Amino acid sequence: MQFDYMIQPIIMGGVVKEVTPSTLKIHLHGRLGVITIPRILIIDDKTVELGQEMKFYFSYIQVVEHPYDYDSTDMVTTHEITPCLLGGTIIEVNDTAAKIAVMNQLGIIAVPRRWLFTPVPLREGLTVEFYFSCMEITDVKRNIPQVV
Repeated sequence: MQFDYMIQPIIMGGVVKEVTPSTLKIHLHGRLGVITIPRILIIDDKTVELGQEMKFYFSYIQVVEHPYDYDSTDMVTTHEITPCLLGGTIIEVNDTAAKIAVMNQLGIIAVPRRWLFTPVPLREGLTVEFYFSCMEITDVKRNIPQVV
């Protein structure tokens, strides 16, 4: 079954809520989800800190029966952020949200179910596609309380 629309990338924003040596956890504005990415997807050479605002391209997520041969070569930090059509797999689903493993170990996306378009009931193992990009640090930083 095909849909009569196309998913479109838009500029999104989020706040860095967790920093580890290899990953960043970004909470999307508007309580729209959480994205965990490897640090290699950050464009700037600046040190990333808690509370740092990030901007990037993202789209709704579409379940696909026949996935493309997705190419992540545009997911590089040598130029401005550029949307790239990527694939992934649903690794967890519940009554309110779904968690997607992005291809080539480019991260984990957890979003409300309303972000997914699907012709079939959601379940683990389904293939999805969506637009995503590397992330750029903005000049805005929020004060995030430290957990002790």
